[in-house]
Amino acid sequence: MPAYDIIYFITFSAFIIGASMNFRGIRDKLSVWIMTISVLIDFFATIIPNNGFKSLSINIGSNAAILSGISLGIFVWILFLAAVFIRLMEKLSLFHTIITAITVLWFIDIILYMYGVYNL
Repeated sequence: MPAYDIIYFITFSAFIIGASMNFRGIRDKLSVWIMTISVLIDFFATIIPNNGFKSLSINIGSNAAILSGISLGIFVWILFLAAVFIRLMEKLSLFHTIITAITVLWFIDIILYMYGVYNL
């Protein structure tokens, strides 16, 4: 399994752990930091290969599934940024709703990516 696949799966898993901790009320600030670091690693793992780091480059063409996955990934990053601001405003029910939506959308993003790359 290529390095970028492993990075994407680890960041998604860490995000789910952070979200679960937050939903349970376990260390709220730590859980938000775990989710933030996961999203940042996902962001940089996607952006850095496009800036010339050949060891992490994906070397794939583009098809509808990959382009949809990229668009959905960008939407997830923006949605998480909005969720952080909503969390700072202490609207916890809306924050939890957005985090749930991010988890589902991020999962769909990973499935689209896997389908587009490996044509499963």
